[in-house]
Amino acid sequence: MFASYKPRLKKKNSVYAIFLLSYIAILILTLSSAFIYYAEINQRITKQTELSTVTLLNQMKIRIEDDLFYIKELSNEIVFNKKLDLAAKGATDSNTELMKDMASKRKPRELLFDYFVYMSARDEIITPNIQMDAEKFFHLMYEFTDLDYATFAEEYLHGNHFQEYMPIQKMNQYESNTIEVLPYIQSFPMTTSSRPSGQVIFLIDAHNMFTLVNQMHQVTNSDIYILDENNRIIISSDNAPALDMQKVDLTVNGSNTRHEIINKVVSDKNGWIYISSTPKSLYFQENTKYFMNFIIIFLVYLVGGLFIVRFLARRSYKPLKEINDLIKSHAKTPADSQNEYENIKNTLLSQIKNGKELNEVIEKQVPIVRRDYLLNLIRGMMADYDKAALQLSSIGIHFTSDTFLIGALEIDMDSSFFMDHANLSEKSLSLTRVVVENVGCELMSEYFICYFLDAGRNQSIYLLNPQEDSDPAEAIKMAKQQADALIQFASRHYRLNLNFGISNPHSELINLQNCYDEAKKAMEYSRLRDVDESVCFGDLGDLHFDYYYSMETEYQLADLLKRGQYVGAKEFLNTIFEINTSKNIGVGAAKLLLYEIASTLLKVMNFFLLSRNEEPVSNKQIVEQMIQNSSIDVARRRFIDMIDKIAELSENRVISKTEKLVNRIADYIDENAGEHWLDLNQLSQKFEVTPQYISNVFKKYKHENVKDYIAKHKLGKAKILLVSTNFPVREIALQLGYANEVGITRLFKKYEGMTPGDYRQKCRNDANEAYRKEP
Repeated sequence: MFASYKPRLKKKNSVYAIFLLSYIAILILTLSSAFIYYAEINQRITKQTELSTVTLLNQMKIRIEDDLFYIKELSNEIVFNKKLDLAAKGATDSNTELMKDMASKRKPRELLFDYFVYMSARDEIITPNIQMDAEKFFHLMYEFTDLDYATFAEEYLHGNHFQEYMPIQKMNQYESNTIEVLPYIQSFPMTTSSRPSGQVIFLIDAHNMFTLVNQMHQVTNSDIYILDENNRIIISSDNAPALDMQKVDLTVNGSNTRHEIINKVVSDKNGWIYISSTPKSLYFQENTKYFMNFIIIFLVYLVGGLFIVRFLARRSYKPLKEINDLIKSHAKTPADSQNEYENIKNTLLSQIKNGKELNEVIEKQVPIVRRDYLLNLIRGMMADYDKAALQLSSIGIHFTSDTFLIGALEIDMDSSFFMDHANLSEKSLSLTRVVVENVGCELMSEYFICYFLDAGRNQSIYLLNPQEDSDPAEAIKMAKQQADALIQFASRHYRLNLNFGISNPHSELINLQNCYDEAKKAMEYSRLRDVDESVCFGDLGDLHFDYYYSMETEYQLADLLKRGQYVGAKEFLNTIFEINTSKNIGVGAAKLLLYEIASTLLKVMNFFLLSRNEEPVSNKQIVEQMIQNSSIDVARRRFIDMIDKIAELSENRVISKTEKLVNRIADYIDENAGEHWLDLNQLSQKFEVTPQYISNVFKKYKHENVKDYIAKHKLGKAKILLVSTNFPVREIALQLGYANEVGITRLFKKYEGMTPGDYRQKCRNDANEAYRKEP
């Protein structure tokens, strides 16, 4: 009894002992190594602190100088702009063109507050938005609190300035808000040595610069200074003491003085100097504190670690024991070994061996999954073709190029092969499928990557993918050659008649449905011919009757609508129109296409009407109204509108966040376009998205350009004012936000083909004519 118990205890304890000793070794090694590397870590922390400070200085330098460099580049663009020269000389409409140019060149920048141009000849200020007398601009728009206008004009508006930064000034904005700005001045023309034609003045947001400096001050506990190329202090952090310039001149990064460590970074773009001054007491205080903390933590971890080691050893051993007990309880035969590792190892080996049967079952299902997925692709029953390539790769389907052909094959059930048998059995039909699959794939594989798909009782599909550098015409030639060889082989050896149609080559997976449609049509034409050879769709001539709208396509469109995916339904509808437009179909085929699409949409609409216990609408009357006298584009818009009506009927209507945003933008334009100046930049600021994003989503959901949408609202307001008032055209233009009548004149010429004055006169003439005709 004792002899049988002792080995089991020894085995059990050996596994537990491994865990316990391993954890103790890790603990001792970790804690002892901490002492060995403490001195090096301490030194590295000090060095890292210095490096971090320099890195932060560089980051602050880059952020500031990038904006200053942009301001310099923008200044040069304006100074060398011919429109500025024309405006300075007083050319007609030059101020308007200059303002537009200034507005178009500006990009959002953190430090750029605003900029304007001073024209000395006319003593006026021009901004991207307004044109105003200089003194009036000073008092109404931007007034320096510490300067009167005379001093401002003398120091800022007159004299030659070459890329000159002026002292930071407090400024009243619009007689209310007080802000701090750093002025930057460039005289123009730049090459003149006499009195300049004017100044380009940029107002740099000093508040943002103060924020950057104080953020770094808070992070590093250092005093931060920014000096210009002449060692003049531009900005310093809060409560920073006076800076000893003699120390600065002798400083390199990490320089030590008696009480401080100074780091300096110099900009190679504008010569500005970025300085941090850190008290040495911070370093020593941190290091001493770190050492004491380390000793305390070491002792705590040493004592507590021993308890944790024992706990972890027990915890690690517990699941191992539970697994071993579970194996023993479910084992059909007793375990040969009492050691937990041996028992688990033997069980895993047994499971791996038994798992081969499951893998074989899975492998048998892979061809079925591939076939079903490819059939859905070919029949147009996929919702997202963008992810199709990745999904194909996951199931082991790979293509060498983005070009595809499809061969549609039909076995003639009146072939001699079947007529020789009294009963047409599934076995004989299966035999013919095996023949066309094996022989056909062997022939096609000489020139293509070939996938064979069973499409029905006596129909099959060959998905052909030529090499990447293959010529399309040569690919069709090779496909026809191999298809003809298959037809001859089946006829000669099995007395089978095959009808074979080949599509034109098409690019991208989304066009596989077009390939399939063409291949079926070519196969149907092959059925009418008595010659034993394949038919290429391209050989059928100009098929104006050929339009694409298969049963699968109709099903997918209806399914998207019934599931409430209206955006997807609109995109799918656009895809149908794009495919048919590329096919250059005739008028008759186009009418048939429109009739079928209208019928599909009407079926779905009636589906929702019936679900709401409402009377369905008449098919014939509504369909004829939708397609009567309609071009393709007009019909497409009517179908899109009908999808929106279907969405309103559906109880599962889901409006995306993007569409809600577009509706809010449209409502905002409706309310403000006739009374305020609106453009993409203002809409971008209002709704906190980029102008390009607004332009794209507005066009997608409203089917109209944002600028055109705004312009039409302004046009409507202008028409009302022209007809109902005697205001001059210039005054109406100002009410609509234009600087002068040029903008409103262009608006009327674009949409009405006449000037605003001509439109007013025409409306009055029409009114007088109508009045005379009244009895």
